[in-house]
Amino acid sequence: MKNKKILIIAGGGTKHLASFKKEAKELGVNLTTASFSDLEYLTDEADFVLKVKGKDVASFDLIYIRLVGKRFEDVALLTSYAKEKGVAIVDKIYERSQYIRLPLAKSLETKLLYKAGIPIPKTFFGNLSKIKKKGPEIFGLPFVIKGTVGKQGHAVWSPRNPEELEKLIQDLGESERKGGRFIAQEFIKASQRDRVLVIGGKAIAAITRPTRWRRRFIEKVNGEYPEGKRKGLIPVPKKDAELAISAARALSIDIGGVDIIHEDAINKTYVLEVNSAPRWEAIKKDTRLNVEREIIKFLASA
Repeated sequence: MKNKKILIIAGGGTKHLASFKKEAKELGVNLTTASFSDLEYLTDEADFVLKVKGKDVASFDLIYIRLVGKRFEDVALLTSYAKEKGVAIVDKIYERSQYIRLPLAKSLETKLLYKAGIPIPKTFFGNLSKIKKKGPEIFGLPFVIKGTVGKQGHAVWSPRNPEELEKLIQDLGESERKGGRFIAQEFIKASQRDRVLVIGGKAIAAITRPTRWRRRFIEKVNGEYPEGKRKGLIPVPKKDAELAISAARALSIDIGGVDIIHEDAINKTYVLEVNSAPRWEAIKKDTRLNVEREIIKFLASA
């Protein structure tokens, strides 16, 4: 662990990377944290050298790209140089192509999961006009519409009737005219959504949360809707763990949060998404797992 030189880099400042520094110090790991704003090069030098905080990026053994934000240009520059110099990159998907954008657009992510045999909700990709026409034919109502890019949990809608669908399509029209794309998916009656954190091919922690539209189909008890479960899943359920690992592997994601649902009536399982830049505050709170320490241990041994 002590000799390996690791770089963790992210968009914005480095304040949110401080916990990685603390864990690396305790583990004796040689870690540098940086922002994409710290990248620089000068073409007057004899050989092209991309530097971060004054150090040649080629001097590192491994780079973990924690958060990208809107810094796609910086990521392309960094990963292309790292590949030229033989520097390992986490996530591995960057080693497929230095111009890949993470998180993946949902249209591409869904295709890759489907091709890998991962169970996902039935999905239709097309323009809004086609979604309006074919969505009710394929799925009935309600169904789910998702924007293909954006923050996790945002840009998700579920029209329940033709009137809601018509209004939603109109509301989303401006986004489509600006280049936005959408997918439609079947509505799965699952009252809980599990999030499994995968690090280096291992499912190390999981939590469960109630789903957004559960009150559409669950029954009241004594006149009230029962509260959904908000807790850690300890240990990680075997079926969820295996599926999460397979889904992350299908996308070449080393560190990711995999969202899984189980249909209430028949317990059929689906992967909703694989988040390549997961938030883990809730996982730390509910499971008491030191996520940053686990990540540093993985990076040092990768």
